[in-house]
Order: sequence, then structure tokens, then C-alpha cells
Amino acid sequence: MITGSRLKEGGFLTADILLTSPRGSWMPPMQIPSFQTTTDSPGLEAHTVVGLCQKILVVNEHFAVAFAGSVPDIQDAVRLIDKLKAQSPDLTGKRFMEALLADDRLKTADLKAIALSVENDEIQITNYCAEFGISNEHFELHVGGSGLEHAVQHYEQFALQEFDVPVEDIVVQGTCMALDQFARHLTDEFEKKFLAETIADLFGGGFEVVAYHSGQFHKIPDVVYAYAEAELDADGILQIDHPKFLLKSTYQGEDLIIRSVEIHYDEEEDYTTRNDRTFTIAPITRYRETYVQDDREGVNFLGEFLCYLVKVKKPSGSFTIPFIRKYDGHFGFAANAFLATAHKDNVQFMYMGAKLHST
Repeated sequence: MITGSRLKEGGFLTADILLTSPRGSWMPPMQIPSFQTTTDSPGLEAHTVVGLCQKILVVNEHFAVAFAGSVPDIQDAVRLIDKLKAQSPDLTGKRFMEALLADDRLKTADLKAIALSVENDEIQITNYCAEFGISNEHFELHVGGSGLEHAVQHYEQFALQEFDVPVEDIVVQGTCMALDQFARHLTDEFEKKFLAETIADLFGGGFEVVAYHSGQFHKIPDVVYAYAEAELDADGILQIDHPKFLLKSTYQGEDLIIRSVEIHYDEEEDYTTRNDRTFTIAPITRYRETYVQDDREGVNFLGEFLCYLVKVKKPSGSFTIPFIRKYDGHFGFAANAFLATAHKDNVQFMYMGAKLHST
């Protein structure tokens, strides 16, 4: 799934990280950050998750593109961009699309692309074999790849006034809108594994956001996702337990780093970790360099953005409350959200001034 959107004067690209192949291919299965499977776990019927990669390429300050489709075709498209840059660094969506159509092989390739460019100080969206999603007087969305209908449905739920934000809030609002969708998907994957609608539709596992701010395109780093359960007490006050699942997405150089961990409560009232894994996810041009390792304590669970989903359990059923918020760096996160320290199979939580309280 890839999307490109314009929120007033702001521009955003999003993409998932999953690579799949028809079942029976020569490529071995790949682990997925949002859940752990065993040899007994039911998988996809006709496909296998064979890799993870970054599908968004920030080419320069004023040009970025998200890709979906065949990996070899996408790699050829990236080489075409390199060729265009060598001819002239002034890239535009129109120039890139014309070059794709002029290439005898790429014009019939399994390739979808959504490009954002800054032209005459304005964000322009151009799509190649992708689709127009929705628009209103403040917002425009283009979508492509597997699961594109999920993106359209997500943005359709917002009221018009939620798109009408002050200029200084555009980047945070646009990013939080995207993260709201991704948090719900990752939580569904954690609970349902291969039965989650994202995985069944061959996308998900993790997500990226690119936003235009401070005069250039940036990948949004330091996003923490947390999933917890809660109940209403006798006084009707919501009592939230510690998170059952944590996932952090950040960057080190050109690599996307995702650390995920499951948290379990044992009879001795200790919180222990399971399936603590860190994924180093390469750009699609070198996707074979992606790898996973057990834990990685150098990757903490502090961030600039927090996506905290709380599942409220009631006798009549359950519902989910999302808390999506930006903090002023790691210090602001620790001071106003929580501090989670996962170390050698144990995890400790500290809440310092947070509005979310645990039981």
C-alpha cells in the first residue's frame, strides 16, 4: 500500500514494508515485526511473506516517490531516477512520468508510483498507474498497491474540520492522521496474525511516513506504538494496564530500524518480555540486506510520536480508543508519556506526569 497526499500546503507519502511472493517460490519466509509465528501457525493460503523493505525513496530535498509492484521493476525505476538526476538534478513529477512512459520496458512493467515534488514553492502530486482516492477543499489523496481501499476508508472517516488546520500544525496533523491508521493495522496484526485484514491483503508489517517540512522532504523517525487493554471500574473510571505490545520505528543512516516486543504478566506480578526482536530494513534497492536479530537494547522505546491504542473490554464487547500525539523529543516523551525499559526478558514501566495511568 502506498499513498500520497496534500494537506493544505503540506505533502505526505506513506508505504508499508511487506514483500510477498506466490507460495512455493524459492525465497524463504521472512519474520514480521508486528507478530511472531511458529511452525504451527497458519499462514497465507496462496502467498508467503518473503521480505521487508523501504518502499519510499527521498531523492532530494524537493522530490520523493513511493513505489508498489514488482521489486525488479521498481529497482529499474530507481535506476531511471538516477539517470535523470545525472542529466539534471531538477526533478519533477511530470519529467519522471514522461521518462517512465518513454522506457520500452517500464511502460508495461508491474509498477505503481506516487511522486511528490516541490515546484514553484508548491507541493505537486503525480501518480503513475496509481489511483485518485478522495479530496476536499483542504486535502487530496492518491493511493496504489495492495490494500489501497483501506487508506481511502481511513481518510473518509475524518470530518472536514479535521483537515482545516493552521499552517503551523499541518505536519503534525498529517502525520498523526497517517499514524492513526497504521496503529490500528499493527494492533490487528498483533492480535490476529495472518488473519489480520492487512496481511491477508498482502500489505502491512510496518509503515513509513514522509512529510515535507523545513524546506525539504523527511522520513518521520522515532514513532512508538503501544497496545494495552483496559476495563471500567465500579466508579466508571477507565483503568488501563501496562502495554501488551510495543513497537518502535526509527532510522539509522539509510536503514529503517523496527524493534518490537510482547509483554506478558506472570503469577509473581512481574512483567516479562517475549519475542523481543529488532529488524534492520534496507531500502528496496538492496532489500536482500534486511535482517532480524534478537532484542537490541540500543533501540529504546522513546520517541517523538506515540500511538497508544487502548482496547476497552466490556461485558457486551469491546472498543478501541486511540491516543495519537507528538512530543517534544525523547525528554518530552519520557516526562509526559511513559518510560519503558526492556532488558534481559524483563520490562519496567515508569509513568511521570502521563495522562494514561496503569492499574
